[in-house]
Amino acid sequence: MSPVFGKEYSDSYDSLYEEKDYDGECTLIEQIIRDYSNIPVHSILDLGCGTGNHSLRLAERGYEVTGVDRSEKMLDIARAKADKKKVHCDFYQSDIREFDDHKKYDAVIMMFAVLGYQLENDDVITALKTVSKHLKPGGVFICDIWYGPAVLTQKPGERVRIIDSGDTRTIRVSSGILDSLHHQVMIHFHLWTLNGDRLVAETQEDHVMRFFFPQELSLLFKNGGLKIRKVGAFPDIETTPSEKTWNICTVSTVEK
Repeated sequence: MSPVFGKEYSDSYDSLYEEKDYDGECTLIEQIIRDYSNIPVHSILDLGCGTGNHSLRLAERGYEVTGVDRSEKMLDIARAKADKKKVHCDFYQSDIREFDDHKKYDAVIMMFAVLGYQLENDDVITALKTVSKHLKPGGVFICDIWYGPAVLTQKPGERVRIIDSGDTRTIRVSSGILDSLHHQVMIHFHLWTLNGDRLVAETQEDHVMRFFFPQELSLLFKNGGLKIRKVGAFPDIETTPSEKTWNICTVSTVEK
């Protein structure tokens, strides 16, 4: 079993999520900034930046972006893409619960359910304290997370994703086990990479994800020094979440 976001999974990451609408999500981030920030936004801290798919797009749009991720392999890919695009981002390897560059940012983001990797209440609160420590008064924190009522209603299942690129084929099978008592889903990923008929790589990873409910979110964010200003469906933030809404978006500011 490989560590979470190990080499093989990281190498396949961008191919596996190439259909994700990162451009649309960055447009949503900008719209939220316009609607909810009380200060001009020039600098953005991207916690759990992965391979830089939000960071680099936002940098291309003129923002000063700092990305943080615990996976050095993911960051290597992000830096290589930045060099190729000739885009500047500062990337740091760190657990988001421990990161501190002693700077304040106009906005902080935590996209693609990154907060859900914090499993215990103390972990969530510590990660949110990283946000409040780095967010300027009047700035906004934006994150998307799994919505508990939808997870319990729809329940995780098995999914198969096949990516063809020239002679290479990547197959990913994911399956989830629900732990409703602890608000968690254990997702098992099994990846195969084939070149023609030859298996060239295989890896397995287990990712445990937490899902959240509205009232606990308010309490967790308050303990992290933040006040929630908006909760909506993701990516349509103006839609009220329901049992059909697996992902939701929260917008918060530093608690005064």
